Amino acid sequence: MANSKFSVAILCYAILLLSVGIDAKECNEGLPWVETDCFGEEATTPCWAECYKRHGTNAKAYCRSVAPVLPTQVCWCSWTC
Repeated sequence: MANSKFSVAILCYAILLLSVGIDAKECNEGLPWVETDCFGEEATTPCWAECYKRHGTNAKAYCRSVAPVLPTQVCWCSWTC
């Protein structure tokens, strides 16, 4: 009997995770005040640190051009919201 309750609990938890994952959206934020060196889209430590501080350790940091005609790239964060 205890095994079947455990299995039902696991199944309910899995369904909950799937429903949250399906509805999850990706949010983005540019952080132009963060000084970072960009190597293509790869960001350096200051960008990662600020993204983690603002959005948690599941955030991703990268560099992004703000305008195609400008050579300047800024720190950019994305996270599941």
